[in-house]
Amino acid sequence: MDTEGTHGARDGQRAAPVPRPAPPAVPTAPPVPRQPPGAAGTTPVTAVTSIAEWLATPRPEVAPGIWRFGYRPPEPEVETEGAGRRLVVGMAISAVLGLLFWSLWRQGNIPYQWALLKLFTPGDWWWAGSMQPKRWEGEEAPIVYEGVVFAALVYTVGRLGAWPDAIRHFVVRRPQPSRAVLASVAAVGALVFVWPSALGLDMRPLPVVDPVFSLVALIAGLDVFTSPAVATILYALITLAVLWPFARIGGWWQALREARGTTVRRPAT
Repeated sequence: MDTEGTHGARDGQRAAPVPRPAPPAVPTAPPVPRQPPGAAGTTPVTAVTSIAEWLATPRPEVAPGIWRFGYRPPEPEVETEGAGRRLVVGMAISAVLGLLFWSLWRQGNIPYQWALLKLFTPGDWWWAGSMQPKRWEGEEAPIVYEGVVFAALVYTVGRLGAWPDAIRHFVVRRPQPSRAVLASVAAVGALVFVWPSALGLDMRPLPVVDPVFSLVALIAGLDVFTSPAVATILYALITLAVLWPFARIGGWWQALREARGTTVRRPAT
C-alpha cells in the first residue's frame, strides 16, 4: 500500500527517534549546606577543614531552635540618639495641651460644650431653652457626660504625645523589680487623684468615680443604691480598673513569680 511518504523512512531506513532528556545523575553523597539556616554571618560548614576544627567551634548556650554551630548572638539595637528626649518633649507638650483644654472645660469656656449632651438626651430632662435640669436624670447626665469627655481627652493626649512608646521606653524595658516599682509609684499617684477624699486631701477628684455612679443610677434607677453592697462593689471595681493598666505595665505578676522563685532557690542558712 502506498503511504505517500507518511509512514516509514526513505531508502528503507527508519527515522531517528525523538530525543529524550537524560535521567538525572544519582548523587553519591548527600549535599552539604553552605550555611545553616537562620545563622546569618556565621562560619559556613564548608569552611571547616577538619573534624578537630569542627569540634572546637564554640557553641554557646542559645534558645531552642537556633543552629548552635558558630552561632553569634545579634548585636543589640543601638538606641537612636535623642529618642528619650523626644519622647519626653512629646509627653510634656501633649500634657500641657490636655491640661489647658480641661481647664477651659471646667470653666465652661468651650463653644457648644453641652450640645452633644442635649442632642442625645430626652427633652423632658431639661427646662425649655436651657440646660437646667428638670428631673433628677438631668442632674446625673452632665456628670456622665463629663466623664466621657475626660476619657476621650486622656486617650487623645496619649495618642498625640506617643505615651505608649514612652512607657515602653522608660518603664517596660527596665528589668525587674525596678519596672514593677516604677509602675507601683505611678499607680499610687493615680489613686491619689481618683480618691483624694479617702486620703484626707482637699482637692477635686478626677471625673472617674462620680460618672460611674451616675451612669449606674441612670441605667438601674436611684433605688439601686439602697443596698450598701452596690456601692462597695462599685468602689472595688473602680479601684481594680485603675490599677489594671499599671499592673500590666509593671509586669507585677512576673515580678511576683521571679520573687517567689528566688525565695525558693535560696539555700537555707
